[in-house]
Amino acid sequence: MFGLKLAAGALAVAMVALAIMNYRDAEPAATGGDPANNETVVYRRAAPSQPRSEGVDAAGRKDDAGAPYPRAVQTVRFVNPDPPLSIAAAARQAIRRALIKVGAFVAFPGKESAEPESIELRRKRGSTILDGVDDYLWEVYQRAPVKKDSSGDFTWKDPTAAKRMGLSLQDYVIGGMDPGFREQLYNAGRAMDADGINWSMLSAFRDDYRQRLAAGFKARGGNSLHGGSRRTGGYGHGRAVDVTAVDGSDPEDVWKWIDAHGAKYGLARPMPGNDPAHVQQRGESSSVASTFRQKHSRVADAGRRQRHKARIKLANAK
Repeated sequence: MFGLKLAAGALAVAMVALAIMNYRDAEPAATGGDPANNETVVYRRAAPSQPRSEGVDAAGRKDDAGAPYPRAVQTVRFVNPDPPLSIAAAARQAIRRALIKVGAFVAFPGKESAEPESIELRRKRGSTILDGVDDYLWEVYQRAPVKKDSSGDFTWKDPTAAKRMGLSLQDYVIGGMDPGFREQLYNAGRAMDADGINWSMLSAFRDDYRQRLAAGFKARGGNSLHGGSRRTGGYGHGRAVDVTAVDGSDPEDVWKWIDAHGAKYGLARPMPGNDPAHVQQRGESSSVASTFRQKHSRVADAGRRQRHKARIKLANAK
C-alpha cells in the first residue's frame, strides 16, 4: 500500500513538472515578447509498435471513441545556461509589466489609452475646426476666476483634477467636453453676449474624481453628464456645464435666457429647483450640433479663402 501511495505521489509531481515546462515553452509565443532566458526543449514521441487510429490526433489525444495513446516526454537540454525564474518571480515580472502608475495610485491599464489628446495636439494634426470655439469657451470660463456658489469657494477643484490627469486647465475643462456640445455652447454663448447677458461657467468637464469633490446636489460617481465614465464615456464626452453671471449680474438672468432660448441651441435646464446652474443637452441634439458645426466649417473655410486671396494680392503688389 505504501508503495502505491509513493508511486501515485511521484506521478503527480511529474505531471505538475510537465505542465510547468509546457507553459514556459509556450509563453514567448503567447505574449509576443522577448525570448525567455531559459527554455526547456521537450520532444513527444509515439510508441513505434502501435499505429495511429481513428479518434486519436497527432499529439496522442483521443476522442470519446478512441483508445488512449501512450506518450513519452524527454527533456533534452537547456538552451541557455542561466537558471530559470521561479514561478513567483515570473508572476511578479508579468504584473509589473501590466501595471501602470496614475498619480499616487497603481492600476491596470484600460482597453484604450486613458491619456486624452490635448487641444494643442489636435490643432497640429488639423483634425478639428473647433479652435475658435475652444478659445471662446475658455475666455468665458475665465470671466469668473473665482468659482463659488452656495456651497462655498471651490476654485481649487478644477486645477487639482486637471493636474491629476496631467493636463492644462484649459485642456481639462474645455477639451473634456463633447465637440458637438461645445458647438452648441459656443452659439448660445455668442447669442447671450449679443443680448447683453454677462455669463460664465462655474464648471464644465468633470471626471469621476472631480465629481467626487463636488458638493451639494450632484449625480453619483460615474453617472454625471459632465463627463462620468459610465454615463458619457469620460474625457472628450462631457455634455453639461454649470453657468453663472459675472460683473455683479444676477445669475437668474442667465438661467432665464437659457429657459427662453435654449431649445434653439439644443440646451436645457432640467433641474431649475435643485440645481439651477446646471445646463445640458436637450434630448437628441446631434442634428443641432451638426448644423452648427457645418455652419462654423463654412465660415472657417470662407475666412481661409479670404486670407489666401489677401496674401496673393499682397504678393502681386510687391
